[in-house]
Amino acid sequence: MAIALLACGIYIWQTFSSQVRPHPLSWFLFGILSATGYWVQRDQGARAGSWTLLAMTFICFLLAGLSLARGERHFSKIEWGFLVAGCIVFALYFFTKEPNLAAVLTTLIDALGFGPTFARGWRKPEKDSVTSYALNAAKFAPSLLAMQPATVATCIYPATLLVLNSAVAIMLVARRQNVTP
Repeated sequence: MAIALLACGIYIWQTFSSQVRPHPLSWFLFGILSATGYWVQRDQGARAGSWTLLAMTFICFLLAGLSLARGERHFSKIEWGFLVAGCIVFALYFFTKEPNLAAVLTTLIDALGFGPTFARGWRKPEKDSVTSYALNAAKFAPSLLAMQPATVATCIYPATLLVLNSAVAIMLVARRQNVTP
């Protein structure tokens, strides 16, 4: 959780110093998905392993709010579609309590939701935070190590987020080295 809070603090500082331009719809989507992932983990008895997603739920909604004031203003139809899909999975889990289905759908939607993140990072690599994505990847390593029980329902989502956040950080670094100002 400390890594998550550090990443959030850095991202907020970078936002207010105009180093990054956050995307409110993405952060709101990630908040909904983190909440779904947390509830699945909590209901499966993950205890300390679930704390990272609990922290991320609050952080994502905080960043979504901050993004409304300082972030992007243009959202594609596909981004709205991801948000609707995320909300449907959130509701689906509460009605069915099927943890594996919810975890897999949450992971799939989040992975697809990273598409616009990768696209924005590719076009404007200087407008996103390498540090934040790297820390957001790193925070899931201790979370996964603390996961009890370690099942598909409890681990697929944080494991995928570790990979996706790492990939964005690596892509941003590579693009910054190859883009001439």
